[in-house]
Amino acid sequence: MKQFDIYLDETKTIYADSIPTFPDSKIWGNLSNKFAFILYRLDYDNRLLESIFEKINTYKENFKKRNGLNTRETSVVPFIEIIHVISDLRMITDEIIALLFILEKRSETGDYPDIIDIDQIGTLLDRLDKGEQTYLQFFQSYKDFLRLINDITNTYKHSFINDHVLFLRQLDVPTVFAIKSAKHKNRNKFDKNENKLISVTLENVVNDFNHMFLNYRTLVKQMANEQILKDYEGKRQL
Repeated sequence: MKQFDIYLDETKTIYADSIPTFPDSKIWGNLSNKFAFILYRLDYDNRLLESIFEKINTYKENFKKRNGLNTRETSVVPFIEIIHVISDLRMITDEIIALLFILEKRSETGDYPDIIDIDQIGTLLDRLDKGEQTYLQFFQSYKDFLRLINDITNTYKHSFINDHVLFLRQLDVPTVFAIKSAKHKNRNKFDKNENKLISVTLENVVNDFNHMFLNYRTLVKQMANEQILKDYEGKRQL
């Protein structure tokens, strides 16, 4: 069973050592609490992942036996839980984009900005694709993953026909399904030649996020430490 890699040991405790200490911000509050909340949400999502894998294993066994014991709990609920996990992952990714933006701004100007110009995946991808973005270059290496999450969650929000994925059985491994229109303006026009089925294993999504988030945490902690040290040295010179 795959989970988000956020723990330091098998106790699955969120320790203080896992949470960077950021320079004080009068505008954005305690950013350490912001980061801690991201970890708490991923901890909750790990419990959903456990539930998803358990239900789908039960479904597979019952389906093989053809004993009619599959219920909505095993055939429908995993889809709902997967939607919850991926949707939360989208919100978390938007949060980490915004957090890195204000840290980079502070590193450049010596203070936090009073506005976050880039606070979500769609805006970031648009600017990275156009080569207009100097900030947040960290995410260049993860554009494919970001685009996948963006496409899936936009489909969740806007596609009326997306519920058709309920007719796809999860027979092998937990899988993220979404029906995406090829044209955004006609996203709810049902056309089998235009609509596209997104299908990716849940394990691959979690793996890709883990890879990105591990490097992100290292970068953010380093930046936070450097900024605190710089603030301290500045005060000593006063």
